[in-house]
Amino acid sequence: AGGVKERLVQLQRCMRSLQETGGPWSHGGQESNSLGAILALMAAVLTECDLHCHSQALGAMAKRLAAVGREGEKDLLLFLKSITQHPPTVAPLERLHPQDCAEIYRLGIKENGIYTIQPDLHGPALEAKCDMDSAGGGWTVIQNRQDGSVDFNRTWQEYREGFGSLQGEHWLGNAALHALTSTGQHQLRIELEDWHQQKRQATYSNFKVASEAHYRLTAREYSGDAGNALSYSKRYNHDGRSFSTADRDHDRYTSGNCGQYYGAGWWFDACLAANLNGRYYRGRYSGVTNGIYWGTWYILTDGRTGERYSFKRVEVKTR
Repeated sequence: AGGVKERLVQLQRCMRSLQETGGPWSHGGQESNSLGAILALMAAVLTECDLHCHSQALGAMAKRLAAVGREGEKDLLLFLKSITQHPPTVAPLERLHPQDCAEIYRLGIKENGIYTIQPDLHGPALEAKCDMDSAGGGWTVIQNRQDGSVDFNRTWQEYREGFGSLQGEHWLGNAALHALTSTGQHQLRIELEDWHQQKRQATYSNFKVASEAHYRLTAREYSGDAGNALSYSKRYNHDGRSFSTADRDHDRYTSGNCGQYYGAGWWFDACLAANLNGRYYRGRYSGVTNGIYWGTWYILTDGRTGERYSFKRVEVKTR
């Protein structure tokens, strides 16, 4: 206890000297350095305390601060906040980041944005967009379509790793999807908007993506007003289906490859009642139904002209 007291006195002295020089927030250029120094000092004090279960992770975070700016500070603040919620008796904790956006939300951080998460304890950390507003907040965004700027006709590997920009159109990645949903109970929320500002959503209370062999989809217990297009009929049922791309065919269409035919990676059946990774058309189009499609929406084909209808915006998220 004596040693800890000494370090706290030292921390107090540092704080005092910072205040005397005008504090860390008065000089624009030094702001980040001062805040970083305070956080690193806090981490150092905590690390030396008898918090054996957190010391390794805290040490790593303190080291990272030397190399990175603002983002590292946000991560460390999150981490410091999370360890105060666990008594020192818990098992050794190696996770440097929250598991998902729901955990960040539970820590009291309720601002929409891009955060660092670590869905798999043994896997790498990754950036993800968090929706902290919709239906109670804490959603990890896994797909976003809004302007057609990103091509979703990608390979198996690209769908596994993820692609696009978190600020705009993107696919988080099937490996991340599996890691996010492999333990516990997860929901899937799909938000659709058409070209007349009509918005609808579909929620599935039982959502899971299996391991890489097939990335098999589980999407059950539907609620919402967009209709249950993932369990449409016997031949067009996406629940329980494997993921397919043009270069890796796992669909139930014996005459060909749905991923190739519709130019997307998706949980195809034979072939589809929904495909949110289809081509981005600005409203109407003709020919093959290869746009962003949700088969239970109120109007998707113009009976008079035979033209199809594609969506303006879609966001898919899990919690």
